[in-house]
Amino acid sequence: MNTKVFKSSFSGVLLDWFKVEKRNLPFRDTKDPYKVWLSEIILQQTQMKTGIEYYKKFIKRFSSISMLAESNQKEIYSLWEGLGYYNRAKNLLKTAKIIAKKHNGVFPKTYDGLIKLPGIGKYTASAISSICYNEKRAVVDANVYRVLSRVFGIKTNISKPKAYESFLKLSNILSKNTNRIGDYNEAIMDFGSVVCSPKKPACWGCVFKTNCIAYKKDIVSALPVKASKKKLISRDFNYYVFENNNRLLIRKRTQNDIWKNLYEFYLEEGKNKERKLQKEFKIQKIKPVITKDKGLLSHQKINVDFNHFQILNGSVFEKIKKELGLIEVKADKINRYGFPKVIANYLNSYC
Repeated sequence: MNTKVFKSSFSGVLLDWFKVEKRNLPFRDTKDPYKVWLSEIILQQTQMKTGIEYYKKFIKRFSSISMLAESNQKEIYSLWEGLGYYNRAKNLLKTAKIIAKKHNGVFPKTYDGLIKLPGIGKYTASAISSICYNEKRAVVDANVYRVLSRVFGIKTNISKPKAYESFLKLSNILSKNTNRIGDYNEAIMDFGSVVCSPKKPACWGCVFKTNCIAYKKDIVSALPVKASKKKLISRDFNYYVFENNNRLLIRKRTQNDIWKNLYEFYLEEGKNKERKLQKEFKIQKIKPVITKDKGLLSHQKINVDFNHFQILNGSVFEKIKKELGLIEVKADKINRYGFPKVIANYLNSYC
């Protein structure tokens, strides 16, 4: 089959596959822009299985955009805890409030209107406008890069800015002949996840196998082309957990760094860092062994030590709180605050 004919039949073949193999997801078979938007934001940088759990949790708590708009950042962060990339959670609330106040609780129906909202980029705006309103907008995400790179043998480095426009142009050509653009977008995302996966793609069952250039040339594993991953930065976090009469001391991370706007215990960063807090405040460790954990982010490896201190003297506890600029929280209320997952794990195990 020549390339022109193949391109014109691409959407039909893909949609036929989708009709049979479509994944059963809780946010599928709905045109509700709130549910589609929420699922797309949660699934960014998140595995599907994990994303579904968080989606169900959010929908249970906030069944509508108006309910979400009435929430607060602390509650959002608490529900978001463990997903990472907390700017997404911050923008959830921003967008919800804008839609509630400026759009009377109704999502914009076009790409141009959606793209103006906080946290909604080209991909998300295309997904919502196409799935919910059938606006002719093809999506380009990691799945699309992978499928099209392999099927058409494209060796463009997808980490380069020009890649997006070239893949968008091809996607528009491939989806031109369908009047089901929302289904097309969901289909190619499913196909990239289920068949043309990053590792161990199921080429044996691929509906494009006879025309796939990467398969014919045995270069499937080499595509798509992308820049090599940056070396992980290693950091050492030494946390000091101060406790007195079921009270704990925490603080909010406000600096432009990982976990911004989440809460943590008092922190000193660096290897073999010692503030000599025991001598300074005359306190003793509650646990003889420092509890260790690790947090692995996409670009950083965090080595964590937890030093737990039981402060018997209330005035000393108050002094520590004041001098270190910490917030006092009752232990049974601690789960109302959003913490990085590594700290949440510690709280679940030791407090």
